[in-house]
Amino acid sequence: MQKKLLIALVLLLCVGQTRAQDVGYSQFYANPLYLNPAFAGSGVGPRYILNYRNQWPSLPGNFVTYAASYDQYFSAINGGLGIQVLSDHIGDNNFQHNQVAIMYSNNLALNNKWVLKTGFQYMFAQRSLNWQGLIFPDEIDARLGVRPGTTAEILPGQSVTNANMHDFSAGAILFSEQFYGGFAVHHLTQPNQSLIPPGVVPWNIRTTLHAGANFEVVRGSRNQPGTTLSPNIIAMFQGPATQVNIGTYVSRGPIVGGLWYRLGDAFIVSLGLQQGVFRMGYSYDITTSRLRAAALGSHEISFAIQLESKERIPRRKMVKIKCPTF
Repeated sequence: MQKKLLIALVLLLCVGQTRAQDVGYSQFYANPLYLNPAFAGSGVGPRYILNYRNQWPSLPGNFVTYAASYDQYFSAINGGLGIQVLSDHIGDNNFQHNQVAIMYSNNLALNNKWVLKTGFQYMFAQRSLNWQGLIFPDEIDARLGVRPGTTAEILPGQSVTNANMHDFSAGAILFSEQFYGGFAVHHLTQPNQSLIPPGVVPWNIRTTLHAGANFEVVRGSRNQPGTTLSPNIIAMFQGPATQVNIGTYVSRGPIVGGLWYRLGDAFIVSLGLQQGVFRMGYSYDITTSRLRAAALGSHEISFAIQLESKERIPRRKMVKIKCPTF
């Protein structure tokens, strides 16, 4: 138990040193608005998505994240609108991050094959920290365990401190019937996320690059569904942190399976089911880094409803992106 407490403390200190990196999902396309604001309205009809992630549940003070979003395409504005609410809890709720983001995307047909979507996002975020619930290094005794009462740290006068932030992001996606790729830049204004006023800790810019394709490897028939292979790559950069994910999805009928590798960190195995307007996915991260002795893995669940649009939208105005949904 003492070993796990020490590991959890090191993880929390690492989060502080990297200036609170953003939440990282494993079902990238099951949370499209978080990946890139240009995805707003990409499903054309109303789309409702719920996401849940439990990272390293074998450790005390793990990371639990909830998200809910809605987006839809509107021909009157030739673009999509979306909203997402996200809540992140770290360390038995001692640290919480909550945010609400609204986004707009615009569609531009470049020619008969290629479409460009650009997206913009405004977000309000709040972070809070309960200092009384933290465990500092001088409170851990090798023989007796945790002994509350730090003398090495100077705590703020308030037991709970908050940071309120206004943030802006932008992104773009270029796609055709078979290929798609894009980029997003979050936290353009680098708002101050310091929990100890009057300190200044800028929220590091997060840059995301993503690309993929769809290949029909087995042609379907009236009685037999085909098989589609979708290789992908996603790279994220934020401050000193770099994350590169390489993987592929295989879909046949209503079943979608995925295998990814997050370089130097974990394998991601996912399974999805699509039936009518409903979609549900589960993924598990198999830790391969030095944390694997204590951090066994991470669970992620997504649920979505994708409805058809009631508008009659000319094809030249809006084309669906044929990218993965998990």
